Amino acid sequence: MHREHGELRARVRSSAVIQNPALFEAIGIAPAAAMAVSLKSAIMLAAVSGAELLLIEMFACLALKRLKSYFRVPIYALFGMLINIPFFLFFEHFTPNETNSAGIFLPLLAVNSLIALHCERFAVKNSAKNTCIDALSAAAGYAVVVLAVGLVREILGSGTVYSVSLHLPVQLPGFLLPFGGLLLLGFFAAALKAVIARRYPNAHPEAAFSLEEVSQSHIGRLKTLLDAEFDPYDEGTQASERSKKPGARPERPKKHTRQKAAKIEPHLAEETQSPTQQTKNMNREKRESYLLDFDEMLTELDAYKLAQEKSEAAPPAEASDEETPSSAKDAGGERADVEKPETAKNAEQGQAKEESGV
Repeated sequence: MHREHGELRARVRSSAVIQNPALFEAIGIAPAAAMAVSLKSAIMLAAVSGAELLLIEMFACLALKRLKSYFRVPIYALFGMLINIPFFLFFEHFTPNETNSAGIFLPLLAVNSLIALHCERFAVKNSAKNTCIDALSAAAGYAVVVLAVGLVREILGSGTVYSVSLHLPVQLPGFLLPFGGLLLLGFFAAALKAVIARRYPNAHPEAAFSLEEVSQSHIGRLKTLLDAEFDPYDEGTQASERSKKPGARPERPKKHTRQKAAKIEPHLAEETQSPTQQTKNMNREKRESYLLDFDEMLTELDAYKLAQEKSEAAPPAEASDEETPSSAKDAGGERADVEKPETAKNAEQGQAKEESGV
């Protein structure tokens, strides 16, 4: 008995608090931001959403388990419209102002994503009892958030509670706009996350968004597509239709089919490898290519170093050849400078002899 109560309490806590539809799953936040501007409109939103969630989830659990998902989702929308119509007429008669202010968002609750998610994730996979508990707890968690948002926005934006004035000195009408609702939802979500981290540290609500089943289903579909023969022009169907015609000649069997199959078998073995093995092979090939490129770079660097060392060790032959003419010119200039004083001396001696003879 105590164990059953513990399981029930854990299930309610998970659906209403830890995996709150509005604050954790972010479902139904558009109606909450647009409609929940007062306590009356919040009550209207919570009542319609809770009734639709409970009735549609129970109907999906009892009658729609054998249908495919793409057939079930339109049925959710149709059934939601049937539930929404009497609620809309009721609220239009008793609260016409709130119904008019809700606008199109009240009829749009018939296609609320909250209903489709809980029906597909829980209702079609569990019993009626567990489905009823999930629907009631999720509806209660969503209603608490919507009522809190509507109450705070009415107090801050209008200065009233259930249309009763509080005579507040300051009002913030910006909270009556959609961004005010989204701002409050963000603060409430942060507060809920802090509470969950403190009181339930072992809870992992993000596990509800595990895509393992979806990925496995897609992998299975890809495998079936790869195993099927690629026939984009429907040649196989055309051949079968021609063979069915009266008087059609039977097609000749192809030759060398065994040899071709034997040649193709290794390639098929490579294509039918597991994704993990293919990833390992790709990583191995990349690593080998990187190593080859690195070896080539090292080889080029060594060759460049050797060329530099040879060029530095070799004598500068061209420079020596260029320097020889200049050195010869310098030597010739010095000889000319040396020879010039001797000729000058000989000329002076000759002039002196001539003068003495005269």
